[in-house]
Amino acid sequence: MRNRIFAAALATALVLAAVPNTPAFAQSIFGLNYLGEHGFTGSARYRALGLSSYAVIDSAGAVAANPASLADLSRLTFSLVEILSVSNVRSGSEAAYESRFQLPSVMFGVPLRKGLVLGLGYRTEFAGKGDFTFEYPIENSATAYEVYRHRSGLFNVPLSLAWRPVSWARVAGVYHIERGSIEDAYVVEYKKPYYSSVESRRVRSFSGSSWSGSMLLSVHPRISLGLGWNSGVEYEGDETFTYSRAEFDSIAAWRFELPSSWEAGAAFGITERYWVSAHFWTRGAPETRGFDQLAGSIGDERLVAFGVEKRPIQTGSFFTRIPLRLGFYENRWHLEYPAGNPVKSRFITFGSGFDLPGGPGKIDLSFEIGQIGSVGANGVDERVFRMALGLSASETWSRRKTPR
Repeated sequence: MRNRIFAAALATALVLAAVPNTPAFAQSIFGLNYLGEHGFTGSARYRALGLSSYAVIDSAGAVAANPASLADLSRLTFSLVEILSVSNVRSGSEAAYESRFQLPSVMFGVPLRKGLVLGLGYRTEFAGKGDFTFEYPIENSATAYEVYRHRSGLFNVPLSLAWRPVSWARVAGVYHIERGSIEDAYVVEYKKPYYSSVESRRVRSFSGSSWSGSMLLSVHPRISLGLGWNSGVEYEGDETFTYSRAEFDSIAAWRFELPSSWEAGAAFGITERYWVSAHFWTRGAPETRGFDQLAGSIGDERLVAFGVEKRPIQTGSFFTRIPLRLGFYENRWHLEYPAGNPVKSRFITFGSGFDLPGGPGKIDLSFEIGQIGSVGANGVDERVFRMALGLSASETWSRRKTPR
């Protein structure tokens, strides 16, 4: 039975990993900056702990905030995280409701030998979406409607190698194959017959690659530390303009650069069951090449996160046999809207987990309640509820015996 479960999960993940980057988190005006909202990589456990568990040692899943933790996998492991997001966008007396579904991460961990694990997967890094329609009255003519559509995203295929040279230290190196696109479409349409719509569309497709390294150290049975660094990446691509009249179409070269980033985390066991964790991540302000309208409105991005986990034991009541997790994080975006007013995300998180029926494996659940931006500082805010489901399944990695 376990083999059939794993085979089904493998086939599903291969199909989903082949799908291009999909719209995700940010649905308000904030999603129109650069590529959209930053989706931090990590399991549903990581999300339930408020994105704080960068230094938490987890030997059961392949989707990890710190790739070095994959070195503890002893079985062929498949993991995925799926997210449902519901939000209420407010600006003055206006409000809009959005709901989105996303598959942000799919990963495989393949043990080559004890303490040496190869990782391969798909991760959504940024995603944004915006749809706006305005009436455009024209004197002595039918009313026109301006329709604006924005889609953006950045995803990567990470190829990682995690190694545990000694019992207390794990290190990892990752090569990221990065792809993305930004599409802006503008249409003027009419509801009346005999009027023709006009359309303009700009699509920027880009590609690049980057490197990252991380380590995870068990400096004490109840203390672990994590460090990570990701190189900057310069994307190269094409910018295509298409119009209702094809003679105006054009193609141009396009470049976009993200600076390097670094992060650090710590986890402390107050007792064997109660643990606290913290995570800090930051990246300098990117350039605004290709985004002249954002000049003076881009700053450093940073994440500050904290979490508390009550770990399970195998005896006692139901609540003692499942983990309980709680966290908080604040993410300051690169975007300042308007200029000089940083956009900030603040979320309270909680969740739990269960063993996978038919194991080995696990199912984790997380819930996030928070707000992006504020009406006072940014003129608009987005109140968000997210639910994440994480699944990990594993099997023994061995050769099939040939019958004699």
